[in-house]
Amino acid sequence: MRFLPLMVAGFVSAAAGTAAADEIRLAPDDRENLAVTVYQSGIGFVEDWRSTTFGSGSNRVAFEGVARRMIADSAAIGVAGARVSAIDYDFDVLSPATLLRASVGREVGVVRTHPTTGEETVERATVLAAENGVVLRYRDRIETGVPGRLVFDDLPHGARPSPTLVATISAEAAGQRPLGLRYLTEGLAWRADYVVTLDKGMNSLDLDGRAMLTNTSGVDFDGARMALVAGDIRCVISARSDAPKVAAMRAMAEAAPTSVPRHETLGDVHLYAVDGAVTLADRQTKQIALMTAGAVPVVREYVSESPAPAFGPARGEPVPTHPEVRLRFDNDRAAGPGEPLPAGVARMFVRDAGGTLRLLGEDRIRHTPVGGSVELSPGRAFNITVTRRQTEFVRSGLPRNVFESAHAVEISNARDEPVVVRIVDIIPGDWRVLEESARHESRFADRAEWRLTVPASGKEKFTYRVRVQR
Repeated sequence: MRFLPLMVAGFVSAAAGTAAADEIRLAPDDRENLAVTVYQSGIGFVEDWRSTTFGSGSNRVAFEGVARRMIADSAAIGVAGARVSAIDYDFDVLSPATLLRASVGREVGVVRTHPTTGEETVERATVLAAENGVVLRYRDRIETGVPGRLVFDDLPHGARPSPTLVATISAEAAGQRPLGLRYLTEGLAWRADYVVTLDKGMNSLDLDGRAMLTNTSGVDFDGARMALVAGDIRCVISARSDAPKVAAMRAMAEAAPTSVPRHETLGDVHLYAVDGAVTLADRQTKQIALMTAGAVPVVREYVSESPAPAFGPARGEPVPTHPEVRLRFDNDRAAGPGEPLPAGVARMFVRDAGGTLRLLGEDRIRHTPVGGSVELSPGRAFNITVTRRQTEFVRSGLPRNVFESAHAVEISNARDEPVVVRIVDIIPGDWRVLEESARHESRFADRAEWRLTVPASGKEKFTYRVRVQR
């Protein structure tokens, strides 16, 4: 069976495309198979199968309950023994606004209620305009606004209760056939979310990954086979102006399923297939367990990064700073987690003396393959202080655009245990360290790094002299 891409009408006016009596109506309840693939970029791929009985020759099939934010030109329909010749996408669904717009030029009833007796009277009027307010022509006057409520004689042609694809399908012979619709839609997205629980010594961690699914596509997905794709894919999609506001969404966090999604590599991205049927309603957020790993070894270090004043004298008194706490673990198959880690927010916790979990901080995990390394920073170290001073700046006797300066760095440790602190000074231009009391490393062209062990409740200090050419 081939799925045929179709030129889809982006808008069908309310006055056109009558929902004919002989139209074959396929409601969402008629679904036999629904598969939804959700991408982190904010789109979803939907494959929706329903069966119906075709008559021989031309048939009009109304595929109801499709996504309001469907990317129209991505739609494709497949049906065996039949040919799809045309399709319309009706998304101007029935509402008070569409009903009023469709009644321009037609008569309606205007119902007024007497303020004291409650008696209702009906007066006929013609709708002259419905944009930016209502204009009504009565028998003897023209008024703006609606003084009561409006009564319509019938439904406008083409108005539907939900977004609908209407396909014209020519069948070779009468009989029942499955009909498959595939399309892309905006408004489906997922993101990874991690809970990192550290042991008290900060030597190992437990990692729980969750997928947070969001649906603002304008349709419910009931009992779908759900799959998640992690990775960056290229999308060529025009921005839609009618995107619903996320603030209006309702959220529901469900308990984790008994098993995590099955993972496989799909081209150059990763696919997570969720076991069982998943229901994701419109304007809903759902949480699904993604992966778990326990007792992952972690290395904690303290890092203080700062630009070095190399092109001029430092002004004012030095300001003490606190180094970042950085936690690093390897995504190793033996020690764990040993699975690709999609990008997402990681929230780090540790238990206090009473066993209660306390938040240490948050950071973001980048896309990390197996064999990669993850570095997280929950915040800054309260009990460790770094003070940098420029002790000398020299320009005289040096060639043009060459500068020389001397620096002193002091580290104070108020903890009751020794710590290792990595000092990183960012030095611009072409630089060379002339003198130093501790040996530096240079892993990057613009950084000099020193690693010092500071005793418990003690201090450590080092100095260096650098020459810079701009």
